[in-house]
Amino acid sequence: MGLTPEDCRLLLDAPASDTPEGVRDRALLAVLAYTGCRVGEACRLRVQDYKTSGGHKVLEVRGKGGKERRVPLHPEAFERLDVWLDAGALRDASSPLFRPGRAARGHGRHGFRDEPLTRRAVQLLVERYVAQLKLDPNVTVHSFRVTALTTARERGADIVDLQDFAGHADPRTTLGYIRNRDRLSRSPAYVLKY
Repeated sequence: MGLTPEDCRLLLDAPASDTPEGVRDRALLAVLAYTGCRVGEACRLRVQDYKTSGGHKVLEVRGKGGKERRVPLHPEAFERLDVWLDAGALRDASSPLFRPGRAARGHGRHGFRDEPLTRRAVQLLVERYVAQLKLDPNVTVHSFRVTALTTARERGADIVDLQDFAGHADPRTTLGYIRNRDRLSRSPAYVLKY
């Protein structure tokens, strides 16, 4: 299930910006929303995977089958990542980019463990924000991927570029992600003239 751009914005803004954990969550959700990466890919990211290349801030994402791709970051995503890197005191390049807090109830104030967030932890994190905002409970972490691909396609992105962006081997897989939010309004019937 994909998100509307409005619901995606609500989720992006849901985490608190005044706790280290909230800062982490804001960066993580921005990475998911603006890169369309899989949850496992986000969990595998290391500090060293966040780079500047040719004047662009990018993430080097390791996808299925060990394939790597370089994904440019939207300004909101890299701004949130920069804040997170400062707040999380992430200096070791080989450290996981997104890590769990040391204490369950400390909201990151006691620091972060040197291990990656698990897929399940990210899924639960998204579920918590979805419930907090009273969004459709069918929204999952995968909804960010669907939303990124759908929104980019609606705004004119080429299918080949989307395929590369998503790390898909086959463009038919990419097409399977794209949802038609307003199918009737975009019907070919409205563009026909004789």
